Amino acid sequence: MTTAHAADQPEVTYAGSVSGDLGILQINARSAAGIKSITAHLVSDASQTEVAKIGTKDFRLSSGTRQDGSWRTKKPLKLPEFGSYRIDVDATDADGGHVLQKSAGDFAYYVVAQFGVLTVDRNAIDREHRDVHVEGTLYGRWPTRQVKPLAARQVEINVDFGTQTTVTTDARGHFTASARLDAAASVQAVFRMDGGKPEALYGESKPVQIGVDQIPTRFTSTVSSTGVDFGKPVTVSVKAEQKTADGWVPLAGRSGGVLFGPDDVQTDDVGRFTTADDGTFTMEYTPWRGGYFQLGLDTSDDPFLQAGTGRSDVVHVHRASKFTAFTAARSDTGQVHAEGLIDFPDGWTPAPINVHIEYSPDGVNWSKLTTVEASWGGSGNAFAADLEKSGAGYYRAAFSVDDHFQSATSQMVFVPAST
Repeated sequence: MTTAHAADQPEVTYAGSVSGDLGILQINARSAAGIKSITAHLVSDASQTEVAKIGTKDFRLSSGTRQDGSWRTKKPLKLPEFGSYRIDVDATDADGGHVLQKSAGDFAYYVVAQFGVLTVDRNAIDREHRDVHVEGTLYGRWPTRQVKPLAARQVEINVDFGTQTTVTTDARGHFTASARLDAAASVQAVFRMDGGKPEALYGESKPVQIGVDQIPTRFTSTVSSTGVDFGKPVTVSVKAEQKTADGWVPLAGRSGGVLFGPDDVQTDDVGRFTTADDGTFTMEYTPWRGGYFQLGLDTSDDPFLQAGTGRSDVVHVHRASKFTAFTAARSDTGQVHAEGLIDFPDGWTPAPINVHIEYSPDGVNWSKLTTVEASWGGSGNAFAADLEKSGAGYYRAAFSVDDHFQSATSQMVFVPAST
């Protein structure tokens, strides 16, 4: 019985202040028989003397069970001095098991700094107005839960978590300050232990985010041609501008990059630019497919300038097409039979390949008779047509220009009238 009883002794697993409510003492304890009584002894770290004794009647079970639970004091403790106290705990269970746990934890009995709402006079800065006026109040929360202003205390004004200036609170705990920003940033008031009385623990305000009102920018551009043959260059001429109270003015000495492609995903790197005094620059590029110039302004060194983008007119690239063979002759039935081959030597082939058969009585004025589709025949893209009601005159094949290919015409062939 003695051995079993010793194995089931109460156990104190935690003792300390409640975070956010330092005047409340919490003790965690457990016993299979159930905790019956708890007594806490607070011993001053400075004098090593007991300053308070808190009995079972002062606690309530705040969570868990008597077999394994947390007990908290019913109201904040009132101690004669601020400071840190050692907690010794007596715990007894329903079977009479007892434990005296010395140094079960520490009780922090301090004022905690806290801030009211931090206010600022602007939500965003601009290039001419970078100073932000900051205003707030510093309070202290006593362990007894009383909240009072903290006068004559040092408050740091942090910009993006770095201290920019330090100010002193007045008799009402109020403070004002000015912070200078060079970019979008968070502004925050911070109190650190400053040696004042009463001694107060660290506190910080909620950060306030300050944005930037950026200066709008724009690109205007022209291209030397909206349609070029494959392998030929195209020149883009661009002007970069910024908006001022007097309207749009040139943006001199700014750099950026240029891409080219049919969309924002499939692009080629054209190069970098720096604008001249009049905000202009030109670039020459030989595209291998159609697309447009995509313009981007680099403003990483100037947060007050908008990172503008732009795009040029679409440039179509026409790959070569040519007829390598064409014949036309009248058959025994009186019809004209035309056939030939068309080639696309620049690597791409249209689909479908529509070839027009044309007729001219004089070799000058042409009209379309029919359209046939050419297809690969082993030695080229072959096509053929039998022409009804075909008279004497000239015949040829034609391929029309589109967004991707050049136009082409075959040699013309004279076919006499039916005999």
